[in-house]
Amino acid sequence: MDAYLPHQLRYDVEGHVPVSVVAESMVANARLAVEAAFLLEALIPGFVVERAEASVRRLSHESPLQQAFVVALVAAYQKNLEKDVPAIVTDLTGLVVPERHHTLLTIVVLMIAIYGISKTIERLFPSRKTDKIDENFKSLTIVAGDLIQIAPAQVEATVRGRLADKKHSQLGAAIRGFFAPAAGREGAVIVGGGTEISAPALAQIPNLSAPEADTPSDVIDTKFENNQHIIIHAMDRDRSKMGWAGHIPELFDDRVPMKLDKSIDPESLFTKTEITGDVLIVYDVDDEGVRTPSEFHLLRIGHAPRAKRRKAPR
Repeated sequence: MDAYLPHQLRYDVEGHVPVSVVAESMVANARLAVEAAFLLEALIPGFVVERAEASVRRLSHESPLQQAFVVALVAAYQKNLEKDVPAIVTDLTGLVVPERHHTLLTIVVLMIAIYGISKTIERLFPSRKTDKIDENFKSLTIVAGDLIQIAPAQVEATVRGRLADKKHSQLGAAIRGFFAPAAGREGAVIVGGGTEISAPALAQIPNLSAPEADTPSDVIDTKFENNQHIIIHAMDRDRSKMGWAGHIPELFDDRVPMKLDKSIDPESLFTKTEITGDVLIVYDVDDEGVRTPSEFHLLRIGHAPRAKRRKAPR
């Protein structure tokens, strides 16, 4: 059965968040939302997730930064539990997921992120204090346990088991990207699912992102577009992450710089002239409110565009 679970976050931070950081956090949240869907399988007895895919529903680059996703699940329940299916499994595999479960996926994402960053700090900065981070994680396990109706200790053990060393290394970039908008910002809070990652916890997280040169000197706007046909122009192989350009025929015809997300291997694009993908477009806005595309960030590569069929000769 198909089920749709929302994931919504708000980054309460002071000042401007560079577009590249917004793009990085979007990709990270989508990755962690899918991981959270499969973690639900381990947390809820009898719940089986066959497939999960995240898509962006809303992005606001204004202060505060807000992101909203929906995760489409192909889910079921174990056949041997047909006579005694937990209520939450029935809810999650029904036609409409009840509103009381709308915060569940976000809470699991927060648990994955904060537990994952704690392990990262433990590995890279063994002497650094993480007591506030650990307290925040504990409080999230209590909230998740109440929703799922299992003990917080069981929630914690499941998260730890799922995010064992191999899995944690696979999610490392997504975990760092999740915290990027709040990194190094005093008083920042990440809010979602009726709870939060607190300012004291975030203050204990070192800034693991590279310094950004992006400044808010001009008025800009951003817009996320899903599954767009992209024409790739010439690029500089010596600048494989930054030396790209392209245009999106359905949205604009001018060639503008195209920046690749960290998850995309430039080698995969070297022989391509056309692709489809998810993009975050940056617009310059003039005094009259007219928007002009200045660059776009390629967040995910989709399926190759279908070749146009030639008309058969008569």
